[in-house]
Amino acid sequence: MPNIHDDAVHLTAIVTEPDGETRFADETIPYADTSGPLQVTPTAPAVSISFRRVSGDFDFDFHPAPRRRLVVVMEGRLEVTASNGEARTFGLGDLLEVRDTTGRGHRSRSIDDGPLHSAFIALDDDLVHDRLTPLQSAPSAAGPGIDYTHNREDASGRSFTTPAHLPFLYGGPSGMVTPEIPLSGLRYSRAGADLDYAWHPAPRRQLVLVLSGGIAMEYGSGQHQTVSAGEFLVGEDTNGKGHISRAEDGKARFSIFTHLA
Repeated sequence: MPNIHDDAVHLTAIVTEPDGETRFADETIPYADTSGPLQVTPTAPAVSISFRRVSGDFDFDFHPAPRRRLVVVMEGRLEVTASNGEARTFGLGDLLEVRDTTGRGHRSRSIDDGPLHSAFIALDDDLVHDRLTPLQSAPSAAGPGIDYTHNREDASGRSFTTPAHLPFLYGGPSGMVTPEIPLSGLRYSRAGADLDYAWHPAPRRQLVLVLSGGIAMEYGSGQHQTVSAGEFLVGEDTNGKGHISRAEDGKARFSIFTHLA
């Protein structure tokens, strides 16, 4: 089955009309450049990324978006209804940009029994509505949060990987949310099913959301690590020999590369 982003990046936006009602709009972003063997889009503005988890019974009635941001479902399925009555479902690999910071807004609900895990990428600094409430208990390395892969390098430039954890810091009607990680931009990337990218350092400090396929990586330490669809990594091995990246199970990969500030 072809990836929905094989030919270009396909994105759904929700926008507010002059009368305050909301509707969906479909947009396409072409791959306009390459980075090694990867097809990439031009770099777009982004200011932060955070992660949210809600239960399977999540149902948030009509509300405007707190800020303009990209919503990326990493696990589960999200149904969003615009005020014109149209409902669309978003799962792993789908992209939703919420721009309806004014007007009636949209309704959001989980339509799976399990948890709904999403990444929120803020696209500007204009926070219109702040619904987050700090959790009463202090976050800890062993507490609830999101696990990820951290690619690093030692003083000699040899790459290695360690597991890492991002704790939840906030609660509220939007679920459990991690701290925001500052960004300087983002771009979308497609890697072919035959990817075998020889030793290379990360081009910059970056957080990579894997939305289809996967990455099988080999490090200077001799370690091997796979990051599958629905997972993410932080890459900070920017100065040494770097790592090898291969396609997981011979599948094409679609990712979002977010540039850490």
